[in-house]
Amino acid sequence: MQDIRTFLMMGRPGAGKGTQAKLLAKKLGAEVYSSGNRLREMAKGHGFVARKIKDVIDSGGLLPSWLSSHLFEGALLMLEPEELVVFEGACRRLEEARAFDRVVAWLERPYKAVFINVSDEESEKRLNARRAVERRADDASDTVIERLAEYEENTRPAVEFLRERGVLVEIDGHKSVEDVHKAILSALRLQ
Repeated sequence: MQDIRTFLMMGRPGAGKGTQAKLLAKKLGAEVYSSGNRLREMAKGHGFVARKIKDVIDSGGLLPSWLSSHLFEGALLMLEPEELVVFEGACRRLEEARAFDRVVAWLERPYKAVFINVSDEESEKRLNARRAVERRADDASDTVIERLAEYEENTRPAVEFLRERGVLVEIDGHKSVEDVHKAILSALRLQ
């Protein structure tokens, strides 16, 4: 997979996308682009848009596809052809996955999507543990169920689209962080 320069980390909330994105980026010498981190930074600002973004994030909802697409498309367009990037939090809706697929095709950037598969129960357990440490508003117990429902309604179709495109690798995310990382490297033939 030497020609692959663009990677997506996908999965349910709490699947370990951020952790695995950082590990993969470190291994590859790549940058990580996190839509969620970018949006949380925007939500810290002042003004109408910042408040709207904060309200959606705090409720566990997804922001409009056009905003998410704008963010990751902008990041893609700034890359030089030889640069490596790992996206975390992109393509959470079918229309975003389709847009991403079109943009990378136009840029001639082959990509792979890594789907870290964990059960709803494991997702809830991890989000509860993360909430105790990080105090993220979107990890509050009343928003976890909403986030899992959003995943089923919106992200699962995006995952299936990428599977049909032949760019998705699925990893069992129930294992240790190290074992999941090894499985990712093996599936991407990067060991």
